[in-house]
Amino acid sequence: MPPLPIPLSSLWLMAGLYLLFEIWRGWRRGVVRHGVSVMALLTAGGIGWIFAWMTGFVSDRVVPFPVPVGRLIFGFTAGLAFYVAAVTLSSVLFKKTSQQRAGMVRLLYGMGGGLFGLIFGLLVLWGGLSLFRTLGAWAAAEPAAPGGGSFVAIKESLEEGATGRLVEKVDIVPSNVYGLLTKLLRVTRSPGATARFFAYPETQRLLARPEVMELLTDPAVVGAASEGNYLSLLTSAKLAEVAADPSVQDAFKAFPLENALDYALQESAPSPVPTP
Repeated sequence: MPPLPIPLSSLWLMAGLYLLFEIWRGWRRGVVRHGVSVMALLTAGGIGWIFAWMTGFVSDRVVPFPVPVGRLIFGFTAGLAFYVAAVTLSSVLFKKTSQQRAGMVRLLYGMGGGLFGLIFGLLVLWGGLSLFRTLGAWAAAEPAAPGGGSFVAIKESLEEGATGRLVEKVDIVPSNVYGLLTKLLRVTRSPGATARFFAYPETQRLLARPEVMELLTDPAVVGAASEGNYLSLLTSAKLAEVAADPSVQDAFKAFPLENALDYALQESAPSPVPTP
């Protein structure tokens, strides 16, 4: 039996308690230390994202879990290492609230730290929304994955009722992206679905463009793709040239991705072909 959605009241309670904890922690650490923590958190997210993509060709091979779990682990590790280093350095260089002289300075120092604690907590919750919804979308495509049912349950809870409407407003990722991600993962896991995706007429027309054909037959691109070397792919001069072509950009924007995925996920050969 799949796990039931987590009660919304429990999610709100946990979020509220976490924010109170961060405000208290920020008060103790002080405005400078916790200000550095906020900046380090923002920077660590970018570092982790870049590192995950740069090392994808390694993590996909050495981590014994489905893609993109290895990349998430590598990126999280890099971001966490940077964050810990920055916070440790700030703890050595700057005073905490209790080390300030009693009076207005200490009060302002603590209040500033508490404000940064609130900001820090909101950033963590904000990022957590996208993370858990992404993991839920991945788990929906990988029902046998360890813990997958729990991720799906959390995602469903976050998308229910008034909480769901609030999540829609604050999440930086558009809601339709999660559904597309689930469908895309299902297609890539099935050779038959992948074949139907490439047989979709709009996919055939897109791949038949001279610019795309030239890119797909470029020896450097083909070699990097076969090796899973995404860093080489991302830095490929040929890819950059094709991606900068306005006509290619317009063709990809007009491509009916969801229709193509729906077509591919039909178990029997679809007929007639869905209209884009």
